[in-house]
Amino acid sequence: MKRTGGVPRRHKVFLGLVLLLLGLCIWPGYLPAARIEPYLFGLPFGLAWIVLCLLAVFAVLVFTFRADMRAAGKGKDGSHAD
Repeated sequence: MKRTGGVPRRHKVFLGLVLLLLGLCIWPGYLPAARIEPYLFGLPFGLAWIVLCLLAVFAVLVFTFRADMRAAGKGKDGSHAD
């Protein structure tokens, strides 16, 4: 992965995605979800929207972590690939 200015590109993409997803949890990003019905998974739509946004942030974090581990030369078990 190319490095620009000392920060890997995937970290910039990660930061952008996290800010976008967390922005969907506050005004004005929350406006499409500012209602009670329909219920999703037994939760009002507004609360389900926030839970889904936070799960998406978690998924982005996991993918970024795995990419960093791969870039560091480590395998799935944490051992070095030397």
